[in-house]
Amino acid sequence: MFAVIYRGYVYPEAERDYQKLWHQIAQYFIEHRGALGSCLHKSTDGSWIAYSRWPDQATRDASWPQEGEAFSETLNPEIKAVILAFKKCIDKDQPFQEICMKVMDDLLFKKETPHA
Repeated sequence: MFAVIYRGYVYPEAERDYQKLWHQIAQYFIEHRGALGSCLHKSTDGSWIAYSRWPDQATRDASWPQEGEAFSETLNPEIKAVILAFKKCIDKDQPFQEICMKVMDDLLFKKETPHA
């Protein structure tokens, strides 16, 4: 399994929109691009953390524009507009980078993952 964490600070007046837009984005990637699910958190320091799960890195990479690919060529116009609106909710003066991770041990699904 593969996971990606997106972090950022959201403008307070945009928090409701941010939640709705994240839900639309996550639902699209679950229904049309192979994502397994997602979770959205608000931390005690005011940052937001969105977590998406994928069966593997190849599925995620094939589902998201890669470096050098045109954003508009890889996603349909409706979800592209949602993603652009979502990005406007984030305070770019306090940026975070996404974090990509291979799941090594997962108790969320209550099945053992072999240790490396």
